[in-house]
Amino acid sequence: MIFRKLVVTALGYAARNPAIQKQAKKIATEAALKANPALLKGSRVAGEKYRDLKQEVKKNVEEFKKEK
Repeated sequence: MIFRKLVVTALGYAARNPAIQKQAKKIATEAALKANPALLKGSRVAGEKYRDLKQEVKKNVEEFKKEK
C-alpha cells in the first residue's frame, strides 16, 4: 500500500514536469504514426464485418416478416 502511494505520487510529480510532458508527447506521436497502418487496416476489417452482419440481420428480419 505504501509502495503504491509512493509510485503514484512520483508519477504525479513527473506528469507535472514540462520536460517529461514534452518527451511523452514525442513518444506518443511516434507510436501513433507507427500504429497508423495497423489501425487503418483494423478499421477497414471492422467495417467489412459490420456491413456483412448488417446485411445478414436485414435479410433475416425480412424473412421473419414474410413468415407472418
